[in-house]
Amino acid sequence: MLGFTPSFEEMVDTFKGKARFLVVYITEAHAANEWPVGKTISFCNQPETLEQRIELAKTYQSRFNSQMNIAVDQMSNAFDEMFSAWPIRFFIVQNGKLVFKAQPSTEFYGYDINELTNWLHLNA
Repeated sequence: MLGFTPSFEEMVDTFKGKARFLVVYITEAHAANEWPVGKTISFCNQPETLEQRIELAKTYQSRFNSQMNIAVDQMSNAFDEMFSAWPIRFFIVQNGKLVFKAQPSTEFYGYDINELTNWLHLNA
């Protein structure tokens, strides 16, 4: 989640008033106690309780002074399992229907945020 913050926050600012954004905090992709990849990315252990997940979401919001709404997936990972959201995924819901689901790109080793931004420019 942290690696995408600056571009995502800029996009949220660009489209405020035209689109609403919600971050759903799911299982930690690079938890220090499971799959460590350095101190800046693997800065925490995998939460074992919902309270710990909520606290990490609050830490993210505070650390990046984010104004975005953040929801937290259940410990059963129901949201992640339903939407295949791990480690990160972008969705657009319009009029109650899923209309856009970002697909991973090998070119960008993750997601091309421009794909999402372009969709919003054309449809928001």
